[in-house]
Amino acid sequence: MNSQNFDVEQMRKVWLEMGKVLGMEMHPKDPDNLNKMRTSLDRIRDRYRLGCDWSIVGAIVFAAFFFFMPSLKDEYRIPLAITYVMVMLANAYALYWLWRGTGKINPLTMSITRVSSMAKYYKKCHLLYIMIGFPVAALWIVFFMYATDRSESIIIGSIMGGIFGLYGLRQYLNDYRNLSE
Repeated sequence: MNSQNFDVEQMRKVWLEMGKVLGMEMHPKDPDNLNKMRTSLDRIRDRYRLGCDWSIVGAIVFAAFFFFMPSLKDEYRIPLAITYVMVMLANAYALYWLWRGTGKINPLTMSITRVSSMAKYYKKCHLLYIMIGFPVAALWIVFFMYATDRSESIIIGSIMGGIFGLYGLRQYLNDYRNLSE
């Protein structure tokens, strides 16, 4: 085997691997479905966009809910609502930044190396966001527990929120792994 055949074989292998990453390893049975196919990058972008949208909605709805919550002490209603809005808007901004950043990744015009390096960069940024955001959220939950009557439902809600958060993080990391490989 000469070096030209080796280069062509390497190019073919890289091309097939990129097709797998983009979710195009098989020919679709229905050609009209081509526009509905979603890649790992599309799923990441959609999660960031939906997370940003829901953070803004949550900031508005739950801040208003805190003013009518019967188990909440009166002196903590306004500080709790303000800190909740600040945490949720910071979350929305971080997710918006990640959404815009991953939106700049274009596998059709960029090299595989560039796509992979950008995916790794935004994966690191996402992990940094988690490392900063988790303690902030935990501190806010402790403040919320202090401001209420310390009911058991808050602890159960915190545990369930942690489980769903870890599941979501796992989905993000799987999609990033598929994108950067």
